[in-house]
Formats: sequence, structure tokens, C-alpha cells
Amino acid sequence: MVVIGQRIIAALERRVPEVLRGDLDTRRRSMMALGVAYTIAGFCVPLAGLIFVLVGHDDRLIGSINTLLTAGLALATGPLLRRAGLVWATSWLAALLFAGAVYALYMGGGVLSAFVQLFAVIAVLTTMIAGRNAGIVWAGLGVAAVLTIYLTGDTQELIGDLLRIRNPDLLAASTAITIIVVLTIFAVLSEATKREAIVQIAAATHRLETLVQEEQRARDLASEAVAANAAKSAFLATMSHELRTPLNIILGYSELALEHLEARGDDDTAEDLRRVHDAGKHLLGLISDVLDLSRIEADRLELAHEAFDLDAMIREVRLGFLPLALRNEDELLSEVPPGLVVAGLDHTRVRQVLLNLVSNAIKFTRGGQVRITARRSDDERGVEIEVRDTGIGIPADKLAVIFLPFTQVDPTTTRRYEGSGLGLAISRRLCELMGGSLSVASTPGRGSSFTLRLPCS
Repeated sequence: MVVIGQRIIAALERRVPEVLRGDLDTRRRSMMALGVAYTIAGFCVPLAGLIFVLVGHDDRLIGSINTLLTAGLALATGPLLRRAGLVWATSWLAALLFAGAVYALYMGGGVLSAFVQLFAVIAVLTTMIAGRNAGIVWAGLGVAAVLTIYLTGDTQELIGDLLRIRNPDLLAASTAITIIVVLTIFAVLSEATKREAIVQIAAATHRLETLVQEEQRARDLASEAVAANAAKSAFLATMSHELRTPLNIILGYSELALEHLEARGDDDTAEDLRRVHDAGKHLLGLISDVLDLSRIEADRLELAHEAFDLDAMIREVRLGFLPLALRNEDELLSEVPPGLVVAGLDHTRVRQVLLNLVSNAIKFTRGGQVRITARRSDDERGVEIEVRDTGIGIPADKLAVIFLPFTQVDPTTTRRYEGSGLGLAISRRLCELMGGSLSVASTPGRGSSFTLRLPCS
């Protein structure tokens, strides 16, 4: 029996429209509505045969046809449920049973007929499917219908009609038994769908608990990752700082030794020492980049808010890179309005970003042009600095990754052009810390353009 009940529930669930399956209670009530409709249709067919056998010749045909018509109208609940929803489907079932009960009372003995119990069926049915308020409404309508039939009908005539039935006792007993069985089926169906809903709720609760546990694990992992990242940043900051001190000493002594060798005229040894000194300066630059990135990630980088002459800064940067540009046969130009003063920015960090951008532009340009342009923004509330070159350019699919730490567009460029892949990452983060942005536009083989936008107070 349990297996049969489960199969019936599964069959009803498959016929519930998809839109009504989301809420467990709505799905349960929809399954009950369909189950009631199929039960009514199933009992109307044998009841029609019973009426045809027991009712007199004049009324049995119309009575049987009406009963079969009721079965067909009950089966219309499924399409109505899909198109109009649960409320209309329930109302349709209740109205169908109500009309059938009224008709049966007039045709089968009025209030003396066993069909009067159909009004109780309607009240119970609507309560189970549509809720308490719907049950009260249809119970009230049933009471009103019984009172109306009682007050308007002729008892003697009704008894005479009932006696003209071939076997009124059998019809009344059959009707009562049918109603009892139907009510029992409705109750069992209600209990089965309720149990199924409870199982679904329990499963949903278990899934929710699992999701909560997974979310908590994810939060714990995220906290551990943040802690590990902070520890890593603190370690790098400490180690970078500790490495700079002995490296500066090495660079200082190598400069003294280099001056001594040049003064003595030992050019070969001086050239070897100069390579050592250049490598040390390069290493110091890498350590400084790591230190800056660590400070940014550890939120330990403090920014100054000062006013400075941007025109003077760009001219100084241009003069500093001019020998490198000439070595690469590049033309290094600048275009800045004279006396362009900005305020509320960190002079050192703006200069650091500009040095990174110009250094990259010259590094990846051979026999071309590098142009530094500065201007007020359109709203006069900020400044825009553009570094444009005619170098090798950047592929479109690599524009997003160039701002990630330790990232190069092409790994081979690291060996050819040197670099740690930290310059652009640090530059963008510095811009963001100052409330600005750093963007890029590039065409492979034609060059790149980096635009720095910063607010000014």
C-alpha cells in the first residue's frame, strides 16, 4: 500500500505545473486538487451506471448523462490549474460539486436524499485544498442551499418522487457509501501529500544546513587566506627592509672602489665593477618594488597631501630618462602647460608612477617616439597624464593581466628587457590609493598609451 501511495503521489506531482512546484505548500495543494478531480471522475462513471439501473425510465437517461458530464468537467481541473492557477481550479471543483449536489437533491428526494452530504464534502474539500476561509464560505453556501430546498420544496411530493425510484434504500445506501469512501480518499490524499511535503521540507532543511556549513568553511578559508596574505606581506616588508641596508652598503663601497679604479686608470677592472654596481642597483630596485607592494597589501603605505609643480616634475623626469632614450634612438617629448600646479597629491608617489610608465615606454620602444602629456581634466577637478609610445604594443587579450603582480605579457620579455612585473601593479594601486585610476590602450606593433587620472583638491 505504501508503494502504491508513493506511486500515486509521484504521478500527481508530475502533473503539477512547473510554476506551482516552487513552494512546497502550493505544490501539495495542487496535487490534492488533481487527486480530488480524478477521484470525482472515477466515482462518477460507476455512479452513472447505478443511476441508470435504479432510477425510473423518465429520469435515468438525463441523470446518467449529467453524472458522466460531471466526470468530464472534473477532468478539466488539470488544464485550468495550468492556465489559471490553484485558486480558480479549487473554485471550479467546489462549484462543480455544489451544482451537482443541488441537482441531485431536486432529482432525488430533496433534503431526504443522501446526496445532501455532498455539501459536507465540499466544505471539507475546499478547507483541505484552499484553506480555512474557503471552507467556511462553501460550508455557508451549503447550509443556505439546504435551507432553501427545505423551505421551498413540498415534502410529500419529494417523498413521492423518492418512492418512484425502483429501490430507494439501495440508492441512498450506495450514495452514502460513495460519499464516505470519497471523503476517506480525500483525507488519505491530504495526509499523503502533507507527509510528502514534510519530507521535502526536511530535505530542503538538510540542504540548507549543508550550504550554511559550506559557507562557514568558505569564510574560515577566506579568513585564513587573509591572515596568510597579511603574514606574507609583513614578512616581505620586513625582509625587503632588512635586505636594503646591506645592499646599500655594497653599492656604496662599489662606488668608492669604482672611483678609485677610474682614477688609477684600470679601465678593465672598472668596467667589471661597473657591471656589479649596475646589477646591485637593479636588485635594489626590485627590493624596493617588493617593499612597496608589501606595504600596499598590508595597508601600511601612508600618502602625503601636498601641492607641487607638475610641469617641473615632468621636465625633471624627461631629463633623467633622456640618455636612455638616446641610447635606444628614441625621441622623448613632453607637452605640459607651464606652471601646472596640483594639490592634495603625494609628490613622491606620483613621480614613482610616472617613472614606471616612462621607463616601460622607453624600454619597449626602439627608434620611435615617447611622449609625456599632462593637462587639466574636463571638469577642472583633476589632472590627466598620458604616456604614449610607438613601441611593440600589447595584445588585446593581455591588457587585463599586465596590472597583476609578477606578470609579463610574454615571459621572454623578462629575459630580453628585464623587470619583475611589479611596476604596473604598484602604479595602478598607488593611483587607486590616491583616488585616481590608471588605464591603457594599445595596438600590437603600433604602441601603447597609459593614462593616469588623479583628483586634485
